[in-house]
Amino acid sequence: MKIYGAAYSDLEFLRSNRMGIEVFSHPVNLNDTNSYDGYHKTITEQIKGMNGVSMHGVFNDMAYASGDPLILEVVKNRFIESIQAASLHDINSLIFHSAFRSYHGVKTVEKWYIKASIDFWKDFQTNIPDEMTVLLENVEDEDPVVFLQILQGIDSPKICCCFDVGHAFIYSSIPLNKWIRSLVKYIKHVHINDNDGKRDLHLPLGKGIIPLVTTIQDILENVDKEVPFTLECDAPSSVEWLKEKELI
Repeated sequence: MKIYGAAYSDLEFLRSNRMGIEVFSHPVNLNDTNSYDGYHKTITEQIKGMNGVSMHGVFNDMAYASGDPLILEVVKNRFIESIQAASLHDINSLIFHSAFRSYHGVKTVEKWYIKASIDFWKDFQTNIPDEMTVLLENVEDEDPVVFLQILQGIDSPKICCCFDVGHAFIYSSIPLNKWIRSLVKYIKHVHINDNDGKRDLHLPLGKGIIPLVTTIQDILENVDKEVPFTLECDAPSSVEWLKEKELI
């Protein structure tokens, strides 16, 4: 099991346990000339000596399924800035949030949302370097079939899936094992933490009610063994929990 910690983790703990790291790309740093150099210096220091690196791209207000061409242009530019930030540090795994919102689940809107998402990403993929994989992360998504239809419609090896266990547990009534079975072909990264089934609390593993043991086992049995798991929670206690459950 390949494990990463979030950028806010104890970096020495990650290094001493031969873990990887997931860093962040934020628009304020990308555009503010006063903080740009410092931002990249911080990333350089964070990734030094890590056993694998991924980057979480910009995510606030990134409505790539919008019907407004001006909004789409902003989203495109922000995503390109994240790609440039990742490329500067030779990071080839870049995660973007899904744009799904609850009203997209209305049947009269669902087909439009799927088409708009496919159209955006098919057009955008030319901006993704050949060596880079963009990973779409489920957030408020309710149905893995809709998520799957989008990935199938994009049909590009440059665009796959970051499966977020906590998000699927909160926002969807569909069992986690069905999410995994539906998206197994596309899952190239996993985000994992725990919660109470109501809020995205990012609790340490074992401190909430997600059936994490069976879920992790299911992922490990079905996806590529090289797929990393990013602990989006307290790393030391979560690593200890994984050891206690004999998952690592």
